[in-house]
Amino acid sequence: METQIIKGIVLSSCDYKEKDKLVEIYSVELGKITAVLKGCKSPNAKLKFAFQPFCFAEFSIVRLGKFYQITNASLIDSFFNLSADLTQYYVANLILEITSISVQPEEQNPQIFLLLAKVLKNICYDNINPYIVALKYCIDILQILGYKINFSKCSSCGLAYAGKIFLNLDSGEFVCFACKAENSLAISLQAFSSIKIVSGTEYERLNSIKIADSVLKEAINLLCKNLEYRVYKYIRSLKFI
Repeated sequence: METQIIKGIVLSSCDYKEKDKLVEIYSVELGKITAVLKGCKSPNAKLKFAFQPFCFAEFSIVRLGKFYQITNASLIDSFFNLSADLTQYYVANLILEITSISVQPEEQNPQIFLLLAKVLKNICYDNINPYIVALKYCIDILQILGYKINFSKCSSCGLAYAGKIFLNLDSGEFVCFACKAENSLAISLQAFSSIKIVSGTEYERLNSIKIADSVLKEAINLLCKNLEYRVYKYIRSLKFI
């Protein structure tokens, strides 16, 4: 069996057999993979850190049927401080789940990996409002998937927005009142403006933005609802935001 070395971030893990874990990793080299970590539930397991969410490590893996097996791991960053604040923890978990549902198994996308590493760093170390970081990540993921937001005009009729704005869940685009379909969700002008502001701001300057958390949460919930419709998957961690 050939050993591969990958750099990856743990998205989630679950129990597997008596003392093992199934670990979902998003890596630079292979994209999203599922790997078995044997014996890690034992109290003195050497690689116990390697199934924790947010764990950024260099993993040694071998292919075993439909799964990989982790044979060794070297920690790069645990992002331990994410667990110290409940809001940070919930938002960071949302970001991991957004990543997981947005990519196909073993579909390489270094751009998404770099974004994921950047946003975890922003929340953990850079003292940026985690809701702003999550909103920026939602915007970028949707854009990577082909759903760039048109802030100046209705995506249906092409006219400038006047009055209420809606998200058409069937098309994944924002439309005006006249073009809203039955399966559309209204968005407040404050939340729409917050998406526009955050979209046009680099990650390094996100700490300069001041927006009420209630407005940010509305925007995040709406974009996550849009993402759910695009990938046909439910975002469970959204209920904690």
